[in-house]
Amino acid sequence: MEQPIRPTQLRYPGFVGLYGFWAVAVLSRAISQYFTRPTVALPTHLSLVAGLIYLAITYWAWKGDIRRVRYGLWVEIVGIMLVSIGESYVPLPYTSAWSHFGSGYLWLPLILPIGGVILSFRPTRTGATPRV
Repeated sequence: MEQPIRPTQLRYPGFVGLYGFWAVAVLSRAISQYFTRPTVALPTHLSLVAGLIYLAITYWAWKGDIRRVRYGLWVEIVGIMLVSIGESYVPLPYTSAWSHFGSGYLWLPLILPIGGVILSFRPTRTGATPRV
């Protein structure tokens, strides 16, 4: 069984910081939409779900749980694809964090999880690929 990496032994601290910042940004967007939109619609709920997924990925990466990080990243990729493709058939009243493949955020919601999956399979300094 793979031992979790202690927070002081993070393999990719930049990844944790980036996803932590990303979680705060998307959750802030959702919370502000809950207070400023006269009617709360599906995009606000989608942004909240996206922010919670980012928060979970941040926590798992900080704890060193590579398996859960990968699952979270794949859930994120599938969510972005479903929301963006579904939106072309049923337009949303306003955009969510995952709308149009994340174009409102410079496509980072699509680029980050793909980069994260690639990074999670990258060999460590000792040369061993992390076990899943």
